[in-house]
Amino acid sequence: MTHGDGGVPEAGGVDLQPDVERIHRAIRREPHDPVEGQERAPWFFVATVALTLFWGGWYLGRYGGEFNTTSHIALGARDAGTAGAASYQKALAIADPIVAGQSVYQRHCVACHQSSGLGVAGAFPPVIGSEWVTGVPQTLVRILLHGLQGPVTVAGVSYTGAMPAWKEVLQDAEIAAVATYLRQWEANNAPAVAPDLVASERTATASRTTAYMASELTP
Repeated sequence: MTHGDGGVPEAGGVDLQPDVERIHRAIRREPHDPVEGQERAPWFFVATVALTLFWGGWYLGRYGGEFNTTSHIALGARDAGTAGAASYQKALAIADPIVAGQSVYQRHCVACHQSSGLGVAGAFPPVIGSEWVTGVPQTLVRILLHGLQGPVTVAGVSYTGAMPAWKEVLQDAEIAAVATYLRQWEANNAPAVAPDLVASERTATASRTTAYMASELTP
């Protein structure tokens, strides 16, 4: 086979010389394969990761507790189960009851009785200057264990807000600590409350299922 001067095959011949430019044009028209490892992640995967991080942050903030010695003892013991609960009770009992009690108050009581301890007018009574706090210790312990409902008069002022029961939330040592903290806070000047007293009152009132009325207690 021979070619003329123009590179056109002679009649009856076949041009076996490839047209490189034409082949390359076809290749360039083809879409490129994605580079491995650089593909865009599916939107639902990104959304799942974001929601997981958000939920994790919320969970730690809600249940992570406080970074102090009291909450560390509490969290460690509760994770350890029944055996750990005994160690927790002992550890908290020998800790400074004022420090431990303040921690309990900040976690569970401050929303109603306020950081000042003066409560909310007409709804939640003060704990500073309250005869219910500084009076008979068994009364305060029973209120903390089972709650208080209905009208109550504190320092000559009537309040109608209800207090929840904490017997299912707080251990004996925690109740003793917060009771001691309340009885010795600011102008209050009453003796400390021992965990043994709380344990005794818990046993004596174990059958109670409703909150106390003020008329059932002696301030």
